[in-house]
Amino acid sequence: MTKQDARAEATAREEEAKIFSAPAPTDAAVSAARRDSERLAPAKEWSFPLPRRNDRGVVVTGDGGAAAKRGDVPYGGWARDIVADVARRDAVRDATRDAYAHYEKYAFGDDELRPRAKLGKNAFGGLGATIVDSLDTLWIMGLSDEYGRAREWVSRRLSFDVDRDASVFETTIRVLGGVLAAYDLSGDEMYINKATNLATRLKPAFATASGIPYPIVNLKTGRAKHPGWAHGSSPLAEFGTLSLEFVSLSDRVGDPRWSDLAETPIAKVQSVRGDVGTVPRGLYPMSIDPGKLKWSSGAVSFGAMGDSFFEYLLKTYVMGGRTRELRGWSDMWDESMRAMLEHLVFPGEEEGTKYVAEWNGRAHHKMDHLACFVGGMLVLGAHGSDMEKEYVAAAAEITKMCYRMYTSQPTMLAPEVVSFAKYEKENGGTPRGRRMVNQVNHNLQRPETIESIFYMYRKTGDPMYREWAWNMFCAMRKHYKTDSGWAGIKDVRRDPPTNDDTMQSFFIAETMKYMYLIFADGDVIDLDEWVFNTEAHPLKVKPRRETLVPPYKYS
Repeated sequence: MTKQDARAEATAREEEAKIFSAPAPTDAAVSAARRDSERLAPAKEWSFPLPRRNDRGVVVTGDGGAAAKRGDVPYGGWARDIVADVARRDAVRDATRDAYAHYEKYAFGDDELRPRAKLGKNAFGGLGATIVDSLDTLWIMGLSDEYGRAREWVSRRLSFDVDRDASVFETTIRVLGGVLAAYDLSGDEMYINKATNLATRLKPAFATASGIPYPIVNLKTGRAKHPGWAHGSSPLAEFGTLSLEFVSLSDRVGDPRWSDLAETPIAKVQSVRGDVGTVPRGLYPMSIDPGKLKWSSGAVSFGAMGDSFFEYLLKTYVMGGRTRELRGWSDMWDESMRAMLEHLVFPGEEEGTKYVAEWNGRAHHKMDHLACFVGGMLVLGAHGSDMEKEYVAAAAEITKMCYRMYTSQPTMLAPEVVSFAKYEKENGGTPRGRRMVNQVNHNLQRPETIESIFYMYRKTGDPMYREWAWNMFCAMRKHYKTDSGWAGIKDVRRDPPTNDDTMQSFFIAETMKYMYLIFADGDVIDLDEWVFNTEAHPLKVKPRRETLVPPYKYS
């Protein structure tokens, strides 16, 4: 055991003692919190679907892998017979309930909670982002009362007829993805009506010569534009992270126009994939001029501005049942992964660790925490590939490096960005991997490392990954939790740290959901039946036979 591992476990044991010795919230405390939130109909009067539990008291989310066993959808090579760690699972659920209760108390209806100010803030058009982002988490965890109040707010209060500019990307992944996932879990038609209304208001953004959408659209007027900082270019991750949601909507309402909107940009990008200058073939620059279909950047990143484009190449294929007709998506993804492994993945200082660099004319040895999703993505795409062993091995090494981003800090929480120092020589003259160095020291409650740990655990069943997750959860509970909400921290090097003033909507949508699922039974969100969008909203796998993205051969 390394010194870092020993310190992480000691910190976890200290916090664990507090978790399991603390009394459960009393009914009176919960009732008091509810009185401070918007008071809607009591649970006994709700007429819409609520989470259904099996004989083990666990919320049912599909048929537990039966679809793959019948051959209706492909088997993804996941570990079988994963049994819940009930105590730790319930500790994560209780923490989520605590965080959400503070949002209800101080910011219900606003996009996010400011815990220190005990106020709400609206960074995503005032569309109740935390409520919509939390719907499926509340459902999966069986928090029926909280889910019921959230559902009622969406039904009665959520309106897209607002004169506000909205990010097409953020609104799609958080709000459109959130209501579609809630529909897939519950079958509640109200969500489909909301999804169709929202998609209709996002549609004007796609009215460009190439079909690559403007990044911003006014939900009321339909006026679309580029932000000033983009200088007329469209970021890769923004226009390339729409297909899961729009394809799902097309399937649910039987209208192919929605999937066509999201697939057209990918087909256009595929057509110019060879015109990337000095960028290695298979990798895609971070922005493109949508009018000229010319790349406007020579930089490549699996972090900010690039990340989820690559994620959605794979997940659109997986969500479509990995059918032969959708091989164009997997061809693009597989070519990208081979190029990434060849040009951007390097060994870290510790044996068994690797990191994902960026590209700007040559490899730039910097890694955003955002890029820590790569381990999980490689695992998801590995099964059935002729690169399966290489993908799983790289996934394990990248995930370990991302875990080290946590255990190397005094707070046991990762910085936002790290870089890697030049190679050093051991005594024998043999080069060793690069040493990790902090670059940006705040922590925003991000989910990407726990996401990859989740996929590694579901793939291998190795209990080590549950231990890593628990160590991370204990550090989060110790440092995020305040008397008025859970907040990120300003500097991971300082223990005790100072909290910032935001509880990110993705903290409940992603970080806590993945954390809960690691400790849950393996048939809770079976990965042969569900695909997570980039905001961790689960969408049903349904085989598809048509796409605008053609297959191709690459070398």
